Amino acid sequence: MTVNPLSSPVTGEHLGEWSEVGPAGVDAAVRTASAALPRMAALSRWQRCDLLIATARALRARRDRVVADLLVEHGKVRAEAEAEVDTAIHALESTAEYARRLDDGTPTMSDPAKRVFVDRIPLGVIGVITPWNFPVNIPLEYLGPALAMGNTVVWKGAESTLRSSAHVLAAIVEAGWPDGAVTLVEGGPQTGAALAAHQGLAAVGFTGSSTVGHRIAATGGMRRLLLELGGNGPTVVFDDADPYQVAEAVVTAATFCSGQSCAATERVLVQQGRYRQVLDAVAAVAAERRVGAPEDTDAAFGPLHLAQTGATMREHLADATDRGARLVVGGEPLTDAPTDRYWPLSVLDRVDPASLVFTEETFGPVVPLTPFRDEEALADLVAAGGYGLNGAVFTADLDRAFRVAQSLPCGSVVVNDHSNVWETHLPFGGHPGRGSGIGRVGAPYALLEFSTVRSTILHLGRAGRG
Repeated sequence: MTVNPLSSPVTGEHLGEWSEVGPAGVDAAVRTASAALPRMAALSRWQRCDLLIATARALRARRDRVVADLLVEHGKVRAEAEAEVDTAIHALESTAEYARRLDDGTPTMSDPAKRVFVDRIPLGVIGVITPWNFPVNIPLEYLGPALAMGNTVVWKGAESTLRSSAHVLAAIVEAGWPDGAVTLVEGGPQTGAALAAHQGLAAVGFTGSSTVGHRIAATGGMRRLLLELGGNGPTVVFDDADPYQVAEAVVTAATFCSGQSCAATERVLVQQGRYRQVLDAVAAVAAERRVGAPEDTDAAFGPLHLAQTGATMREHLADATDRGARLVVGGEPLTDAPTDRYWPLSVLDRVDPASLVFTEETFGPVVPLTPFRDEEALADLVAAGGYGLNGAVFTADLDRAFRVAQSLPCGSVVVNDHSNVWETHLPFGGHPGRGSGIGRVGAPYALLEFSTVRSTILHLGRAGRG
């Protein structure tokens, strides 16, 4: 078994090791999860909801320890780490509330002697693969609904945030779920690929890159898939928008989690009449938002989690400037920081739509601005890159706001605020036919994704004669 070192993006200190359990470890985990299905079936949905509330209570009890580990192993600033844990607790509680109320009713039939009962039942064993950017909240967006509906789960958390995964699993165990309800497997790409392709799964839930998501879809077969993939959604700014409102929102979304969010602002399309004012406002706000260590109270955001994201930042910024864009602020990591992952926010002026930063997901703190003439010219700019997750529209014209919002190929569109706006009960996922995924997370929607219906038809007349 290969052992790989882990280090802190904040200080560079050694944090431990992770191992690749591979196909054999995955197979054993799926067998464990399969054996636990009868134990889950013995619980009513209300009992499972009580266990979700107990899980939320257990996570709240260890909140300070979870936050402390997020600061060190992930690199989030304290306010973001605290918000993530609180959001995860709320997600568990709201999932329980929605699951208790979920009812598919009793349809009528043409035969008056028949009655129909529609039950929502579990799928079986679900494979869940989650990323490092929100290592507490995202897993529970899958685990909570899956468990509420009576499934068992084999879960591969991110190999670089093992402490966070351990806290989530500990809360589940402390809540009193049946043995085998959730089995955590350790590993990287090899283990993830083995889990996604395992024939013992009834469904796969995955949050991560579009490239990996397409591979999972190609091996999906007849299984249910819930794939929340990449984003590079447009923020469209019309010439009647307030430049400083735009700047505050755009910079907030570009630096939240250091830009390492699929819903981050990564493309800002500004109508020509407001372009200069918006650019100046964004540059001014960007200059005030410092990158720093998690415990630095003056820091707005922390270091990049992975070294390879810094390499992507360099590649995308260089490509943009080679194509004629002007770097307004940022462009290089801090030279006096403990690691090379402390990247300030970079703002680019007049980005060519053919640039990598425009068509691909950078996943770092960057704001590329591009002017446009009018609504008619928007379509091609908006469609660039093939993603369809989140978008935003800024305008004082309510009619235009709705018209443009409904035309964007995005799963969610925010009007007059940044694209990262979301709460755990709202649907979140990609637009059909784009590269941002299949299905929806969000408590009431994920409950439907991780269950199916069974009709039982009862004949009220005599079964036979004689």
